[in-house]
Amino acid sequence: MYCCIAFIIFIASSTLVQSPCDSPLVGGHTGAPGEYGCNGCHSGIVNTGKAIIDFNIDATTYTPGQTYKVFVRIQHPNFNKSGFSCLALKNTNNTTIGTFNLIETQRTRIYSDGNRNYLSHTPCGADSLDSNSWTFSWTAPNTYVDTITLYIGALVANHNHATSGDFSYTRKLVLPYQAVNTLSENSKFKVGIFPNPMSDKLIVQPTETNSTCDFHIITLTGKLVMKKNNFSGGAIDVSHLSTGTYLIYVNSGNKSFSFKFIKQ
Repeated sequence: MYCCIAFIIFIASSTLVQSPCDSPLVGGHTGAPGEYGCNGCHSGIVNTGKAIIDFNIDATTYTPGQTYKVFVRIQHPNFNKSGFSCLALKNTNNTTIGTFNLIETQRTRIYSDGNRNYLSHTPCGADSLDSNSWTFSWTAPNTYVDTITLYIGALVANHNHATSGDFSYTRKLVLPYQAVNTLSENSKFKVGIFPNPMSDKLIVQPTETNSTCDFHIITLTGKLVMKKNNFSGGAIDVSHLSTGTYLIYVNSGNKSFSFKFIKQ
């Protein structure tokens, strides 16, 4: 008799501990083309709350096959539950592109909804008072395909076990493809930067033998930091440059080309 009662109490207690999660993981709510944000289910007008949403990737363009770290942070005082869903699409036809990779395996997960692939918080990864953040990575496709956009739908919830009184947000990051570029059909040089961002070198490669060019590198404020004439091609050492974004201008005959790169 007592054993049966104890068993029933144990089951009841376990049921309470393992209660259904009130932050289900669903696709179709990133604010990407063809999707709502989290306001598709939760009340309120998207992007009208006061939360600070940080959504960053360590790149301004993508290089095929390169893996980039992605960071999401949601700051909203006095709220103890928040989450997000992320999606990467090729701009020309809005199809899933690239591959998500887990870094925080307990707090984020990868899943599919229809023919789209997502990375999102887990139920355990949604709980944090005032601020919450997640880190994961995304690997670009193995070939240049088009400009790619990463989208997130974010939600700050009041934890009332309903869809009222919550705040939803959408953000996006645009990554143009950074192919090897030529100055023109008849130019003698092409410029390649691998990877971008970089830490030590970029490549200026002639398309014809015995060809030379002039180049100079400036900061975004116009300060000249490097210049060389009659350059025959190869690696340019930029390891001494400070961290930041630069422009390189290459001149070959009457042709010219400019290229932006990031020095880490």
